[in-house]
Amino acid sequence: MRGKFFGWWVVLASIVGLCGGVASLVLWTFGVFLKPLTAEFGWSRTQVSAAVLFSTVATVIVAPILGRLVDRIGARRIALPSFVLLGLTFASFSLLQGSIAVYYALFAIIAVLGAGTSSIVYSRVITSWFDRRRGIALGLALAGVGLGAFVMPLLGQALIDALGWRKAYVALAALVVAIVLPLNWLLLRDDPQALGQYPDGIVPDGATTRPDPAAVLAQQPGLGSAEALRSPVFWSMAIAFGLAGFAVTGPMLHLVAMLSDRGMSPATAAAASATVGLALLGGRVLAGHLMDRFFAPYVAVGFVLGSAIGLLALAAGASGPLAFAAAVLIGLTAGAEIDVIAFLSSRYFGLRCFGEIYGWQYAAYSAAAGTAPIATAIGFDATGSYEGVLYAFAGLLLLAAVLLARLPRYDRPHAANAR
Repeated sequence: MRGKFFGWWVVLASIVGLCGGVASLVLWTFGVFLKPLTAEFGWSRTQVSAAVLFSTVATVIVAPILGRLVDRIGARRIALPSFVLLGLTFASFSLLQGSIAVYYALFAIIAVLGAGTSSIVYSRVITSWFDRRRGIALGLALAGVGLGAFVMPLLGQALIDALGWRKAYVALAALVVAIVLPLNWLLLRDDPQALGQYPDGIVPDGATTRPDPAAVLAQQPGLGSAEALRSPVFWSMAIAFGLAGFAVTGPMLHLVAMLSDRGMSPATAAAASATVGLALLGGRVLAGHLMDRFFAPYVAVGFVLGSAIGLLALAAGASGPLAFAAAVLIGLTAGAEIDVIAFLSSRYFGLRCFGEIYGWQYAAYSAAAGTAPIATAIGFDATGSYEGVLYAFAGLLLLAAVLLARLPRYDRPHAANAR
């Protein structure tokens, strides 16, 4: 296996895994199931949106624990069983009988059981396989969420139209277990050392034996999780990306309802939501490409400011093509965020405890992003319009841009080959 670099197959496994993972399957279908659930059970949008908060609390609790487990036992042994549990739990939504408490409980349970299909797991794998090309590799791998965000709303809406919302839950779950799980079983590998390879497929000068995993890791010792948590850079990142995640997630998950309120057909509104997913996919790849060449926080600033423009357009009443353009700007930022968080975590803090450190960052981001849908719904229910919250979100993005622009240069001892 030393002759042919296997890392790009691992990237493919990551793309497929994240396309059918917990974020794509649960969050990106949330918008298309929103109105069918309110119509079936008489729940308000605020009640339905509150489910994301329960999922968020569970994610915040489990993310650092998951990160530590990935550091210790590897990604493959976590991801594969998690896909089975994710599919079973998602299918169980079809059995809802009107209890909002059961609906909330399912969102919390699926966040825990499906956590092994999240970017925490796949980011750990990609940072092990790539160093010099880490940005583009992360961008491509994490674009799987963008692909899912593009595919899942369209597929979910089509299945709802054809089968009804109950059978749509079962069909989506079956697709994940039947397609995503086998491909990850075939292609997902924890690190290059297990196959006798080196990061980026580059054999060091004079290397004649299989690489020693301990020796490779020792070249990038990095910080412990406690050290990282005491770092001002850690908290600047957490706050900046938390603000950005809060500001873009709420509008994204309410986009179908928002645009249909303005007269768009459900299918056209779902297409606009799918456009966000397509832009998210592009944002991941573009951000990864740019981070290998430019200072990553400045790359993030550009995406964040673009999203602020998109939110201001929606707040001003954008519809039709302008609404699609705003969706693209928002999606680009959503795509760049997780990519940049993973990249910066590896460059500022190293790989020794990357999974756990990234898990804490992911938890902070999720806490902010997960409260955004209910905050958006509360704003809508209180005023009958999304306008006020959209302007507020745009202001938060400007603050996030300032914080990102102030991040220091990468810490060289833990940033091998950083540019």
